[in-house]
Amino acid sequence: MRGHDDLPPELLGLRLHGEGLDDADLAAWFADEQDGYFGIAGPAADDEAQQRSAANEYHLFRHLPPRRFACCLALGAAGGREYVGLAGRVERFVAIEPGRGFWRDTIAGAPAEYRVPTLRGTIDLPDGACDLAGAFGVLHHIPNVAEVLAELARVLAPGAPLMLREPITSLGDFRRPRPGLTRNERGIPHAMMDQMLAAAGFRIRRKRFVSVPGTRELPARLGLSNAWDNPAIIRLDAALARLTAWNARYWRPRLWHKLAARAAYWLAERG
Repeated sequence: MRGHDDLPPELLGLRLHGEGLDDADLAAWFADEQDGYFGIAGPAADDEAQQRSAANEYHLFRHLPPRRFACCLALGAAGGREYVGLAGRVERFVAIEPGRGFWRDTIAGAPAEYRVPTLRGTIDLPDGACDLAGAFGVLHHIPNVAEVLAELARVLAPGAPLMLREPITSLGDFRRPRPGLTRNERGIPHAMMDQMLAAAGFRIRRKRFVSVPGTRELPARLGLSNAWDNPAIIRLDAALARLTAWNARYWRPRLWHKLAARAAYWLAERG
């Protein structure tokens, strides 16, 4: 059996690929990633995002405080369809999104101001300017995740919720081209995400594994095109993810390694 001695620590989930880059390497990373997701998925990415609205509601939105939010910072917002379940609950959005093809005037029926991200992820907002933030499948495209989480903590008011969903596997060997993926994207080990959130000043209020292999693919083969908007499938996936949580490793070279959740939701709170 092939050992792990020849694998870099980034593939094994011992260190996060991209952390610690200097400005020149950050610029090279973002040059590779610039508009990469839009180039792969195109406008259809927004349709796929809306298909997850019921999953977002089940795992995140229904657990938010029962009030209206003045300003939601949407990091890597694309066209904002991930936030449709917050219609009527947010007064305005500030969206950080590199792909100008996604930019819109509104998100979830509320005014939206789109901005291009900066090299190191700094956000031109005062301390505590927002009372809600979200990043759905975006941090795994960013090299300096810990630095960006710290900036999110800065612009959030004390007690403000942060909503995350990210892949928790390596997404294959990112040293080589992977069909359907941008050059640098990789998942984030879930325990490492826990540590980075704590270091940035967040308290984790809720964490749930999701996306067990088969719970989306099999219904699609049976003709159910929108599995992640089906409450029964969402609950089945959540149950299977709990049962296989012990197997949720980062590097998954063998078939039995893959029998676990591929992503996770976090609901954290700014301390």
